[in-house]
Amino acid sequence: MDRLMKLKLGQTLIVILSLLAFGNCSGGHEFRKTSDINPPPVSLEKGKVKKKTLSSSPLAYYHFLLSQMKLKEGKIEESIEHLKKAISEDEKDPFLHVELATLYIHKGLLNEAIEECKTALLYDPDFLSAHLLLGGIYSTLKKNELAIESYRKAIAVDPKNRESYFYLSSLYAETRQYEKAIDLIQQFLKIEPNSAIGFYSLGRIYAEMKSYEKAKESFLKALSIEPFMVSVWMDLGITHEILNETEKAIEVYQKILTIDPDNRMARSRLGQIYIKKKQYNEALDQFREMQKYDSRDFNIRMKMGLIYMEQGKIDQAILEFNFVLAAHPNDDRARYFLGAAYLEKGALDQALTEFKKISPESPLYADSVRGMVLVLTKQKKTEEAVRTVEESIRLKPNNPELYLILSSLFDKENQLQKALEVLKKGLEQNRENVDLLYQIGAIYDKLGDFDKMVIHMKEVLRLNPDSADALNYLGYSYADRGIHLQEALEMIQKAMDLKPNMGYITDSLGWVYFKLGDYEKAVTYLEKANQLSPNDPIITEHLAEGYLKLNQTQKALEFFERALKLEPKPDQKDRLQKRIQELKEEKK
Repeated sequence: MDRLMKLKLGQTLIVILSLLAFGNCSGGHEFRKTSDINPPPVSLEKGKVKKKTLSSSPLAYYHFLLSQMKLKEGKIEESIEHLKKAISEDEKDPFLHVELATLYIHKGLLNEAIEECKTALLYDPDFLSAHLLLGGIYSTLKKNELAIESYRKAIAVDPKNRESYFYLSSLYAETRQYEKAIDLIQQFLKIEPNSAIGFYSLGRIYAEMKSYEKAKESFLKALSIEPFMVSVWMDLGITHEILNETEKAIEVYQKILTIDPDNRMARSRLGQIYIKKKQYNEALDQFREMQKYDSRDFNIRMKMGLIYMEQGKIDQAILEFNFVLAAHPNDDRARYFLGAAYLEKGALDQALTEFKKISPESPLYADSVRGMVLVLTKQKKTEEAVRTVEESIRLKPNNPELYLILSSLFDKENQLQKALEVLKKGLEQNRENVDLLYQIGAIYDKLGDFDKMVIHMKEVLRLNPDSADALNYLGYSYADRGIHLQEALEMIQKAMDLKPNMGYITDSLGWVYFKLGDYEKAVTYLEKANQLSPNDPIITEHLAEGYLKLNQTQKALEFFERALKLEPKPDQKDRLQKRIQELKEEKK
């Protein structure tokens, strides 16, 4: 059952996973919010909508001009006072009230700004600027219904005012009223059929709805009107990535770089794609170009270091991480990766030194402890490794990862009762922690206590019904005993949905079909599991058993012998040798 347990101590350092998770903006598929492509909710710009008219009162106009002069000088308080004097001379002028509302926004006095907008509308219900500004303030205050009402009124006043459509559609999208948002933009596009920003907004709404094909269509329409809109190209590239149209995404990002060679986001995303494609030299080319623009961006050096590690160029990786640490000695990520690089190189003492420098307060503390344990176990200093983790638990008793590391140490030494005690202590400090419960169940299984294993796996599933590992563990355990096979099938199928293309889960599904007597289906899944995990002796043995049931004796013998070469545990080794001997005797 070891193959079912989560690897905590002996896992290899899969650097690429760290790299792909490094930096959300460059590695993920997140679009900006729809509201981000439109002007900010509260606009302080003048002259776009408001029509300045000379006040009927010369004195009011005089104070208005003084207010404008003081505003240009940066004297907001004095500007407000002069505007108040202007209003006292002509209180029914809506323009003056909106101007005062704008100054209040400068000061962060949004409630006062609201009152001034309301006053402006009291004197002129069709004063467009007041509706727009009021909508912007409400939007900023997250009073979305009031903001929506204001923008609706703005459209009623001026059906051709583009800002009203974009603000309102943005609010509809933000509140997940997507159909209303789409209808509004389409209504706007009837007024301005060649509006690139209109099609872009429509594409962004479709993207938020995850209607990526429609989003792509809208982005392409926007680009046919305005071919140099980099933001549209960027979102088109992200859409291609989401749709797994990798080559098209590469073309788009390269297109962006012809328009804007200094575009860091395009280069970063292009670099990330090359990493996923394992085209590391191409990725490095992109990051080196980015480095030219800003040699002080040490995140780029970090990424380059991780790529070098993946390429096996450990000394170059060490150089990059040391560059980062020279500038930022407290950067725990660089420190951890440096330790990992030394570990990969076999420079164990240097690796240990770097891991020890990571503070208990760091989010990477448990990882650094795991790194220290890996070093000490390689140096065959198991007792020191145990003391190291025990001290870390004393410093951070509420960190469940530390208990998992210590229990793995005892498990590796076959001290199962000690492993169990450690996990139980961890559970006292971290109630209902699913990782601890899972490992407790796995240890009980190793101790031969099937019932307690079941209890703990079911508790994991009570707390997290989507735990693929627990579903697989329990389902496989049932299948291996030939009990609750239908329930086992359902659990493993769910685990497969949650974690597709995992060799050990695919094997479990094949094995449950084997136990159900559906040998053809069993072999189909077992062959796939073997392709995913060709060096797993259990999976290889299961496939051999499947071939045997299909009377493919020669194939079965071949895979039993292959499993024997994969360093199986003693009990499996004895079983395989017996199977091989039986088959050879049958052939005589």
